[in-house]
Amino acid sequence: MKKLIAKPHLFFFGLVPIFITLGFFKSDGEISINIDYMQLDLKVNTICYLSAIFFSLIGLNYFSILLMGKKLKKGLTITHIAIQLVSFIPFFYILFTATKIEETVANSQQYLDLFSIPFLIGFFLFLSAIFIHLINFSVSLFLKKQ
Repeated sequence: MKKLIAKPHLFFFGLVPIFITLGFFKSDGEISINIDYMQLDLKVNTICYLSAIFFSLIGLNYFSILLMGKKLKKGLTITHIAIQLVSFIPFFYILFTATKIEETVANSQQYLDLFSIPFLIGFFLFLSAIFIHLINFSVSLFLKKQ
């Protein structure tokens, strides 16, 4: 655990191949999200590839802080990683219950009801993890070297 806190970039760089592999194997799935009168259909592999890019950028942020010789705030790093891990639970639930495109069109309303609550929970957890990461990055960047 201490190594994870000392080098969080390794954790996020480790997530990149996991999400690329998930995107490769779940390429036939689709997630439908109903927003008011609009239905948004997202391919699962696209979401996985975008997540891999996002986690590589977070890893680069953490690596750049350590490369500059600055110290990360331990509490913020732990909170960010913990909330990020908890936000994976609804994401993986949605990811593994996503259906093929043909089935999604046929049973659209059933899947929209199934995804709405986990999607909102995961989305807000993910947003809070992003804000905590940005606070951690900014505080570590502007403090003096230790």
